[in-house]
Amino acid sequence: MNKSITRIAKMDDWYFEVKMVRAIKSKNYGDPYSAIAHLTASGEQMHIDSHLSIKDEELSKDDFMTIYKFCQSMGMKSISYDRIKNGFRTSKQVDISENQQPRPNIRLVK
Repeated sequence: MNKSITRIAKMDDWYFEVKMVRAIKSKNYGDPYSAIAHLTASGEQMHIDSHLSIKDEELSKDDFMTIYKFCQSMGMKSISYDRIKNGFRTSKQVDISENQQPRPNIRLVK
């Protein structure tokens, strides 16, 4: 994906920073959806807070790769998530290799 999504925008004297995302899986916006996920940004890391599908399916590899590409386009360096399997919780972190190079220090000016 070549198009990047701006995480910070300025309008008048306000700065708007994307911190939370609700992702909906549907062929067309407004149609019934088959899954939903909530993501929270913290610095350069995105955390998948929750995932729920109508058939109680786990997040598929294809669905995770779509979230990966979204996070990559926002300049995130990693994605983390928790899984509960057989009653045990495990935490995972996946690096977004394309975004690992250090970014130049950018100062926002009025």
